[in-house]
Amino acid sequence: MEQPDWNTLSPARMWRDWIAKSEAQWSEAVSQMLKNEHTGEAMNRQLNEMQLLHRQFSELAQASLATANLPSRNDFEALDERMGRLEDGLAQVAAELSRLVQALAVSGGNANADQIVNTSRPTRNRKPASDLIQTRG
Repeated sequence: MEQPDWNTLSPARMWRDWIAKSEAQWSEAVSQMLKNEHTGEAMNRQLNEMQLLHRQFSELAQASLATANLPSRNDFEALDERMGRLEDGLAQVAAELSRLVQALAVSGGNANADQIVNTSRPTRNRKPASDLIQTRG
């Protein structure tokens, strides 16, 4: 008696073959359907209507959020982009400051890094706008 070929009876292989045949059949069916001019036009109209509905829903959602004084997705995306630019700028300033400290240390300056980089907050020397209005009157 001859032994069966276990490779052809493998469930994984049978599954893979079934998937490949199914994809080919679906591809052929969809290709035939799209070759029909009426089907293509109907699908095009349906996609255009879906895009219009999505755009209208997005505008309605943004208007509702604006009415409630809440940020929209676009607001968060703009804020994220702005924060990214600020972080990049801050990283550049930190890198330049580090290079400056190293250059001063190499040049033999007597000041150490703590003296070069002043971490205290600047004094507030500007009056609030409300105080300025009262003093002008």
